[in-house]
Amino acid sequence: MNTMPIIKDLIIPLEQYPHVRANAPVHDAVGQLFTHVDDNGRLKYNELLVINRHFQYVGRLTLRNILTCYFPSLFLDRKRSFFYGKPIYFSELAILMEDSFQEECKRQGGQPVRGFMQPPIESIEARLHPLHAAEVMVDQRLCSLPVVENDTVIGVILLVDVFQALASRCSL
Repeated sequence: MNTMPIIKDLIIPLEQYPHVRANAPVHDAVGQLFTHVDDNGRLKYNELLVINRHFQYVGRLTLRNILTCYFPSLFLDRKRSFFYGKPIYFSELAILMEDSFQEECKRQGGQPVRGFMQPPIESIEARLHPLHAAEVMVDQRLCSLPVVENDTVIGVILLVDVFQALASRCSL
């Protein structure tokens, strides 16, 4: 009978998952995301781990956080989006904003990640059984968890991999 793997056996190693330091510019984070694409050029991940110089997990940066950095005038301190409720033909006026859009991206993207990152979510120990990861992920509605060993991030485990490990051992 096959023994159940531990979480460490199921992770995406940190070297293969986008991560960035908190003091790095947001542009570096975007560059990290774009180095992780599938064969069709689509992004594989929708967030990055934020780590310190000791490779300890200090936060995460999502696509929403990055968009908020690049376009604060559209996403911060507004009750409604500029385009909210407008007819489609009005929304197409976004093309006229393209020059300022590119300039704003360049300017805003130089800011440090720490100003836009989210606090860390719970991490999980590499030595644990996948059921522990499943419990945390289901309870907190997460699709991924940072995996640590000796207080150092070694990778990420995805819900799909936890599911595959657990469900493949169920008798159908």
